[in-house]
Amino acid sequence: MKVYRPEIDGLRAISVIAVILYHAEFTVAGHTLFRGGYIGVDVFFVISGFLISKILLTELEATGRIDFLKFYARRARRILPALFAVILTTMPFAYCLLLPSELLDYANSIGSSLLFGSNIYFYSTAALYGEPSTLLKPFLHTWSLSVEEQFYIGFPVLLLIVRRYLRSRFLPCVLLVASLSFVLCVVTVRYDQQQAFYSPLTRAWELLAGTLLAYHEVRRGRTRPRPLLAAAGFVLVLGSLILFRKDTVHPGLLTAIPVIGTCLVLAFAGHQNAVGRLLASRPAALTGLVSYSLYLWHYPIFAFWRQTDVHFSNGDKFLAVAVTVLVAVVSFVVVEKPLRHTRKSRVLWITLSSSVATITAAVVSAVSMAGFPHRLDEVYPPLAQTNEARLESTFHSLNNDIQPGKPIIFIIGDSHARNWSIALKNYIDADRYEIVSISYLNCLVEIKNDIVRAPSRASIYDQYCIPFERYVNDKSLLSRTKAIFLTSLRPFEYTVNPFRFELISWMKSHSDNARVFVFGNYFQLEESQSCLGLMFQRKSDASICLREASYPPANQPLEQLPFFPSDLAFTYVDIVKLHCDYNKEKCLTSSRGVPFITDWNHLTAEFLTTLIGDILEKRTADLRGDGLLDFLVPPHARLSERTASSQPNAGPTSSASP
Repeated sequence: MKVYRPEIDGLRAISVIAVILYHAEFTVAGHTLFRGGYIGVDVFFVISGFLISKILLTELEATGRIDFLKFYARRARRILPALFAVILTTMPFAYCLLLPSELLDYANSIGSSLLFGSNIYFYSTAALYGEPSTLLKPFLHTWSLSVEEQFYIGFPVLLLIVRRYLRSRFLPCVLLVASLSFVLCVVTVRYDQQQAFYSPLTRAWELLAGTLLAYHEVRRGRTRPRPLLAAAGFVLVLGSLILFRKDTVHPGLLTAIPVIGTCLVLAFAGHQNAVGRLLASRPAALTGLVSYSLYLWHYPIFAFWRQTDVHFSNGDKFLAVAVTVLVAVVSFVVVEKPLRHTRKSRVLWITLSSSVATITAAVVSAVSMAGFPHRLDEVYPPLAQTNEARLESTFHSLNNDIQPGKPIIFIIGDSHARNWSIALKNYIDADRYEIVSISYLNCLVEIKNDIVRAPSRASIYDQYCIPFERYVNDKSLLSRTKAIFLTSLRPFEYTVNPFRFELISWMKSHSDNARVFVFGNYFQLEESQSCLGLMFQRKSDASICLREASYPPANQPLEQLPFFPSDLAFTYVDIVKLHCDYNKEKCLTSSRGVPFITDWNHLTAEFLTTLIGDILEKRTADLRGDGLLDFLVPPHARLSERTASSQPNAGPTSSASP
């Protein structure tokens, strides 16, 4: 007979609250709260493994078989109605608020969640969980549902194999699989943390920890509640939620702490002890009952709120949490509970089938129409979009024809290197210098034994990391390098790629006494914002982005910034000061219909070309003093050279006055 255990719902409540607060990112005095809240998902995995395994093992013990049709029907009733409600409700918001690329990603994530594979989709698209950009993906959180759904498929198969071929060896088999999964997790997280995070193979041990506990209860009955062990488990769970950080290696060895803690609470918490009574209290148990709806609704609500709110303050976050609770309760009462327990199976399956058909049609339409790009035409003219896309596509061909013997200028950087390289190439004196443009975007750069190694974080970044490693290790290129241009996001502040100045120092040591130029950034938005999104939502030009943008670094000497290289001789090129002296009213916001940024920080290639030309033209004297004009040619000088070379029978020209 099934016995309801309210303390399990209380444990669910703690987990979902932790996850919601983690994704809300409340800040106090510059510190983000609840940074270990992601552990709530691991607690969910253990609970899910325990409950599902107990259902199947109990049925197997009682009847000798498993009614798979009944099992999957129950899973469908539990999971699909609320999920479909969230998807259908968010579709109009997605169409009105998301850019074409974002809408395409949204559609693909929905399609993959319907196929129980959104974890695989997000891994394949290099969605770095916890990064600001992923907070704008409305269905990123469905990765955990897919992991559980894959468990629902895999675990019954394991049961069948063990029962048919191994008879009474269920426990050794589960222990073996769980151990292999744990070892795989610990090994994988060292070289590919995202794969360890998203893969069902590296998460299976968490679910199987719940399975082992369920097996014990089914075979030997529930263990007598023990206050000390229940309290120890509760402390392990809460301690993980509080003490784990963004940089904690996860999932990995330390993840065993909340997993063990959850198992202890499940095994030993009961109404006889304080932990059990706390978790079984009415507020906790009711929250746990609504936990699935809370989990489903919170992420899209936060994502769309962030899309429309330039300043997502603590007040906004609190309001978003309140809206999440309200919507989740309504969804639970109106959708989840009635359809889960309805006896009208025909109504349920017609509802689910029609929902699948509607969602599939919407996904296919969005994918086939590439996210409906015509929606942008009003704020970003199609011709401008085409020209910018054409320019950006030229990056990978910039190094195709490197001539031997000529001095080299290296343009190096992170994701900023692409458009900076495209723009700078227009002004580098090509008669005197060859250009090598490389990006270490998502490359794991390490200098060892006088060799630079740069394996990619994911295979999609091989297009950057492979040529980067090839060219940066080419001593024949380095030996004739005269200048190194660094183009990086916040070069003295950005905590990602902290090796950049060590790398430049190493390159300089192998060069012909190369000059180093560090290019500053232009105005930028907050990390979770998008200029093109603002333009689209407000039906405005790029001036709205400049009004909301800030200039990094603001009001702080460069020497005080954390990554300032005091032992490296370099010239800092402050492009905002050179262009408009920090006065937004004088600063350009677009060029030929292309906004200065389309995301939150990357200058567009078309705009950069105009910006650099403007600086070279108007600040020639300043740049000559800094030595930059030894490598770059101002537009008027380039035009004069082209005009002179195009004259028939043009003889040598003289710079002397007549």
